[in-house]
Amino acid sequence: MVFFDSFMYDRPMDILRHIKNRSLAHIVRYSAHPQHFGESVAEHSFYTAYITAILCRLLKEEEVEINTEKAISMALVHDAEEMFSGDILGPFKHYSEEVTSAIRKVNLEIIQDAFEGLPESLSNHFIALWTEEGEGESIEAQVVKKADRLSLIAKCAEEVHAGNEFFKEMYENQLALLNRDDKPWWNKIKAKVLSSMKEDV
Repeated sequence: MVFFDSFMYDRPMDILRHIKNRSLAHIVRYSAHPQHFGESVAEHSFYTAYITAILCRLLKEEEVEINTEKAISMALVHDAEEMFSGDILGPFKHYSEEVTSAIRKVNLEIIQDAFEGLPESLSNHFIALWTEEGEGESIEAQVVKKADRLSLIAKCAEEVHAGNEFFKEMYENQLALLNRDDKPWWNKIKAKVLSSMKEDV
């Protein structure tokens, strides 16, 4: 039976089974905060990918070299491990370097399961993108992390505008981080991206 399962792994029916897995649509972010509008990891991943596409286009207009397709694909899978871990709360996730490293170690061990059912070459492709994003060294990974933060800011702004003050401090903190970041590529488009965020939410 083990041999049979292995033999079946690359067949189209397994790809369809993978496509039918909608776990990330049911993982709710910010579970420690009261929310007017619950946001799933799948929603967050979509907005992160969309914002990534915007940033890539702005960078290309500034003649900054970036692989847009790679960056968008990276954004779509950057939280894939959360189908198993859920959205781990920040204060715990970043409690110490030891905790952060332990979480990363487990994620590295389980990430392959997030792409179960795909052909090995495609699974490895997505795992490589996920790993690269986590390392944050390439410009594509850095852009995705910036898009991730912008998606968070947009969520916070939505909640605050709806009267939810629990998200106001988070909004202000994340916006301050964006303003302080002085990466050369970000400086080329920062003013354009943040121009409408100068006003209070």
